[in-house]
Amino acid sequence: MADGVQWGLVSKIISRFEEKGFILKALKLLQIHRSFALQHYADLVGKPFFDGLIDYVTSDLVIAMVWYGRGAILTGCKMLRVTKPTNSNPGTIRGDYGVRGGGLGGD
Repeated sequence: MADGVQWGLVSKIISRFEEKGFILKALKLLQIHRSFALQHYADLVGKPFFDGLIDYVTSDLVIAMVWYGRGAILTGCKMLRVTKPTNSNPGTIRGDYGVRGGGLGGD
């Protein structure tokens, strides 16, 4: 959520999840270390975007959140959807707020 922090969208994004009925159980502002990012995205090693993804997620502060509620994972995936905003539907977080390259802005 680096873009969300940079662009002042944190409260809007949190509101989207709360409006769906999910309960925010934990929230932490942190800098992701490269070693953690490499482990977290290990399933994407070899993809053409991998190095850029690692550089991006470790480049600035992010907010990690834990949401609770029935269907939180599936619904969260639908709300975020496609990484590239030009391919994301209006009404999704990336479709509404993703306006430039990187994270919410996707490539």
